[in-house]
Amino acid sequence: MFEKPLLLLDRDGTLIEEGEYLTDPRQVRLLPNATSALRRLKRSGFKLVVVSNQSGVGRGRISLSQLLRVNNRFLQLLKRRKAPIDGLYWCPHSPKARCGCRKPRLGLVKRAAKDLNVSWKRCISIGDRPSDVKLGQRTGGLGILVLTGYGTRWKKVSGADHVARNFSEAAAWILKKE
Repeated sequence: MFEKPLLLLDRDGTLIEEGEYLTDPRQVRLLPNATSALRRLKRSGFKLVVVSNQSGVGRGRISLSQLLRVNNRFLQLLKRRKAPIDGLYWCPHSPKARCGCRKPRLGLVKRAAKDLNVSWKRCISIGDRPSDVKLGQRTGGLGILVLTGYGTRWKKVSGADHVARNFSEAAAWILKKE
């Protein structure tokens, strides 16, 4: 049986409004049509994992407890809109830490794949930055750039396999390609 690729989804600027170092759960706002797109992908049998760089923790701009409260609010909003995901993974380190979990490195992808008992190879990533695009590509899969969040800044240099106006369009492209 053919296993669908693991979908690696960025959080800020892809599923929720971009905000510099979100510190307050009240700042979390889902982007239009994001939850309906998550539901469509889930119904089609994809595993959905949010993978997020949260360097504000490592830079001292946001506390770990603030990040956890923001993440909890994000998960509550998804649940309320019946848009389940299979996991939420985040890297708290600053870029200077050179850790193995910061996108586009594969540490969080491999951990998610192990937790879900699926392959980490040939994933599809969706996000608004080149590091999001490269994440899927580094697994031997695809990287999709969305033009929400910071996406428009990176359109010409992202190296994306596909560019979509938003997450909903990216989901439609994946489902059509399937």
